[in-house]
Amino acid sequence: MGVTSSADILAALDPEQREVVCRSGRPLAVTAGPGTGKTRALTARLAHGAASGQIDPQAALAVTFTTRAAQELRDRLAAWGVEGVQARTIHSAAWRQASHFWPRVFGCALPRLCSQPTDLLAPLVDRLGWSSRPGLTRDLAQEIAWTKQSNVLPESYPGLAAGAGRRVVGLTADQVADTIGEYERVKQGQGLIDFDDILLCAAAVLESSEEAARQMARRYRHFVVDEFQDVSPIQSRLIDLWTGSCQDVCVVGDPAQTIHRYAGARSQYLTGYAARRGGLSLRLTRNYRSSPQILALANALMADHGGVRLVGRPQPGPPVEVRPAETAQAEATELVAWLSELATGGLDWSDLAVLYRQHSQAEVLLRALRRAGLPVAAIDPALTRLGYGDDRGAADQAGLTLATLHAAKGRQWRAVALVGLQEGDLPHGRARTAEDLAEERRLFYVGLTRAQDHLRLSWNRGGGAGRPASRFLAELPLG
Repeated sequence: MGVTSSADILAALDPEQREVVCRSGRPLAVTAGPGTGKTRALTARLAHGAASGQIDPQAALAVTFTTRAAQELRDRLAAWGVEGVQARTIHSAAWRQASHFWPRVFGCALPRLCSQPTDLLAPLVDRLGWSSRPGLTRDLAQEIAWTKQSNVLPESYPGLAAGAGRRVVGLTADQVADTIGEYERVKQGQGLIDFDDILLCAAAVLESSEEAARQMARRYRHFVVDEFQDVSPIQSRLIDLWTGSCQDVCVVGDPAQTIHRYAGARSQYLTGYAARRGGLSLRLTRNYRSSPQILALANALMADHGGVRLVGRPQPGPPVEVRPAETAQAEATELVAWLSELATGGLDWSDLAVLYRQHSQAEVLLRALRRAGLPVAAIDPALTRLGYGDDRGAADQAGLTLATLHAAKGRQWRAVALVGLQEGDLPHGRARTAEDLAEERRLFYVGLTRAQDHLRLSWNRGGGAGRPASRFLAELPLG
């Protein structure tokens, strides 16, 4: 099958998407609201370039941040008839490059990959006498990932952790720094690198070798980068090394969906990209996913907080349901009735999703779903550990989806229930600073905009605890 004609490609796009496709000659930064067709615009840009002879697909690199999103890019390019584009996660692209260049630059093979840092951390935590502290190994692994993503050396950690709002419960910043340093020594002694070292290694070869940088510049001359609002300092640095002085670069993202700040994500890399590179800024605002009722809530939530004002379809959808409950158990029971009614009304179970803020909320929901005999496709590891679903992800299973709000990013369903919308859970009880609360707001925004037609918002008062509803609900036009 040949490449779709340029005219047919452009005819399938709206005016905003066509501008993204046709703008060339300067780096381009696109702020794309949820449901506005950013992936379609990215792939159409490559397909249009290939059809018009402006780009060589073999010299194009499309970068994203999850394997599922990379596969979607490949599938869409195939539908346009485009072959040869490298569509990869940033870690996959970095691994290939580091594996190729490392022996040539440093004269030895790239160290072996340790896929689970916790395998090295657990004996270390045990040796230090901290193994009785629940979750400590996981928390330390998260801090290690943050130091790599943010270019923070172990010895610099104590001075930078407080300002960045970093904290490991039960340990001082100096103890965390010492543990990270020891982890690095153990890892190096065994000839290993971890997942986040892959990016550092890829950057090291390009910064250490002019010949490697020249080969990279010859290999790739066209770039698109998805989810750019979630890049970290090391990811931004690596992308700059890849693109160099190339002018055919298009980065896409949404600052209102930056929900990985704890892992080093910085939306300013997107918002400042055009100015830094002498490029152009564009916006995608036409939402093709959600009903007007849902978009009204999303727009109100982010009106004064940097969100793109979304313009939706004219056809109205069902009213948004808002339901308080006395207890988490009562909330789950009422949720089961709502889900069952939708399924009886004709929606497939795979059209339904239940989203919550944190893993600890999953078990009560699971028990209610199990008692009712509802089919569940779990993408929350807390549920897979309890025997529901498996690690293939909900796309490969039959049933409704429980996922955390973080895991729901990039997905959509006909009907979505957001549960546990009370203070202490959303925003999370540990969200104290203005930056923390802003991220919790963005997380809620992501949840709202996963829904196409049906949306249910619920919270529980915690029995006698009298917990109030989330402060964010008071900002929404729910009347």
